[in-house]
Amino acid sequence: MRIYRSIVPTLVLAAGIGCATGGMSTSESVTRLEEQQRSTPTSAAVNRSLGIAYYKADRFAEARAALETAQRLDPKDGTTALFLGLSAEALGDLKAAKAAYSSYIQYGRTSRVRGQLESRLVALTKKEIVADAKTAVAQEATIAREPGNPRTVAVLPMRFSGSDTTLKSLERGFADLLTTDLARSSQLTLVERARVQALLDELQLQKGGATDATTNVRTGKLIRAGKLVQGSLNQVGDQGLSVAASVVDVPTSQIAGTATASDQLDQVFNIEKKLALDLFESLGVTLTVAERNQIEQRPTRSLAAFLAYSRGLTAEDEGRYDDASRYFNEAVRLDPGFNAAQQKSQEARQATVGAAVTAQTVEVSLRGTTEGAVVQAATQGAPAPTATTNPVSLGSTAQAAAGDLNPSPTGSATGASANTSGSSNPGQKDPVSAGTGTDNPSATAKVTIVITRPKP
Repeated sequence: MRIYRSIVPTLVLAAGIGCATGGMSTSESVTRLEEQQRSTPTSAAVNRSLGIAYYKADRFAEARAALETAQRLDPKDGTTALFLGLSAEALGDLKAAKAAYSSYIQYGRTSRVRGQLESRLVALTKKEIVADAKTAVAQEATIAREPGNPRTVAVLPMRFSGSDTTLKSLERGFADLLTTDLARSSQLTLVERARVQALLDELQLQKGGATDATTNVRTGKLIRAGKLVQGSLNQVGDQGLSVAASVVDVPTSQIAGTATASDQLDQVFNIEKKLALDLFESLGVTLTVAERNQIEQRPTRSLAAFLAYSRGLTAEDEGRYDDASRYFNEAVRLDPGFNAAQQKSQEARQATVGAAVTAQTVEVSLRGTTEGAVVQAATQGAPAPTATTNPVSLGSTAQAAAGDLNPSPTGSATGASANTSGSSNPGQKDPVSAGTGTDNPSATAKVTIVITRPKP
């Protein structure tokens, strides 16, 4: 006869939890999980559930602390990473939120949530750039005292002047080209164009939209650049374009070099290449043959495509991601081989989608998944198994064990309890139990053990 006595307390406890937690309030869930955390502080599942419960109660700092503990105990648990990101974002820590979301993308199990977070990361990166600009301006007195790296270069938007206002978007497009080409040299570090623009926008807000050489130098100091590249685009007649640029030494505000180039408007890429090569000389950079060959590459041969791309950059800087996506798509339509436009189009779409991602939309995507079961258990004050192990609800575990102890006659007859997926074989009926009518399974997995008196 098999001995089942040691299993009974576990089954009764499991069944009890399933009944007791129904309709439990958030505060009751937190209290229950806090008690469990005190008794098992090194349980990843308990700390994770407590963190989720704290998050549901809007106790974001406590949620973050509990979830960080859970992540140290189980670094590959996706649900922990997800709610750690949500907690960090609620606290305004965008860098921590991005790191946690990236962890979920690596380890999380729900594909829809991974897609949502990939888009959310793009939106958060753009949001982070703006936040960093505001922080830098607020801390300007401190930052300005720290000299930038002389090999760190920031390219500012060009200033356009001319009768054809449709060319004004070249201010950002031309700066984007220069940033890309100057970054070809391993001797220089280029500041991301979007970060430069965000700082300029923040400084211009303070000055009522005005910009001048002083603003440019302040921008250079705030992004810790050693050199600035600034300049102007001038329309010459109907079809000509002249460009003048200068290299500014940020610590001294002095001009360290100049470069000029001019040609027909449809030769804008030749103009930019000549200007870039002259700027390398002003920056004291000697190019390798491989670097020079890279610089000679054109992103597109279509001026119309490049103008559409430049308009997309303007819309993106202004947070108009739908418009940006439309402009980038137009650039790709005009030149399907325009890789930079393809990449920007995808980023703009993701930024639009990511801006609409919320905790509520993420949780909707979790419904019906194993990770959703983890969240549901936390709201009921119970830790579920870690997501890296195939979570199973307590109720289903108790039911499966009850069926193993007292298999259903119907299930045995139909083969419903057969081992078809690696599960344990069903238990066999005890003949004595069958004879006494005590072999019927009960909802609480009650076990009746009949001991017959030995015959003398």
